[in-house]
Amino acid sequence: MKILSNMTNQEKISTNSPLDELLDGGIEKRTITQIYGPPGVGKTNICLNIAIGVAKRGKKVVYIDTEGGISVDRIRQISGEYFDTVAKNIIVFEPTSFKEQEEDLGLIESWISSNSADVELIILDSAVALFRVEDDSTKSHLLGKQMQMLSALAINHDLAVLVTNQIYASFDEESEEDFSPVGGTIIQYRSKIIIELKREEGTNQRIALLKRHKSKREGLAVHFLITNNGIE
Repeated sequence: MKILSNMTNQEKISTNSPLDELLDGGIEKRTITQIYGPPGVGKTNICLNIAIGVAKRGKKVVYIDTEGGISVDRIRQISGEYFDTVAKNIIVFEPTSFKEQEEDLGLIESWISSNSADVELIILDSAVALFRVEDDSTKSHLLGKQMQMLSALAINHDLAVLVTNQIYASFDEESEEDFSPVGGTIIQYRSKIIIELKREEGTNQRIALLKRHKSKREGLAVHFLITNNGIE
């Protein structure tokens, strides 16, 4: 049984960036939020911004880094005087295979079960970096299982899950380029909120475009810059 009044004011976690404008204040707990886009567009920087904000408040962040993209120097740069507090509250996993990624999720579930009051956020950056090296006959099943595990963690432990995703290019008969997230419907189905990131041509600005949300219309967009202080 669910009491509706307990669901209408779910706490959101600030992205510490203009993306909060798209998300009515931040990413939702009990939900998987997906951010996808090409390399170098700001996915990891957004993850670090959110993780640092959570860690500053004394809550734990589980950060699954599949690409070696997490940088202690970058965390130190963004967190400044709060680095010591931040560093002890971000727990990093670095799987080297898709199977190990699944095993890490199992370890994380066991750990959170005994520390649920402290953990507020799980970040999987990126969900599919190790996906492409698996045998085609097994990888879709493994990806679906992992997304199900993340969804269960979010719901059962009242935390937020943020996954980043890569894109692939497809070409129609008229040779117009079209980009889609890797993983197809497997990740799309579990992601209740989806943001696409793009570069604004000819500038250093990035564009965040809302592709799916529970209560806001699709197509809303904000511009942002990556700076020494994080996302502005």
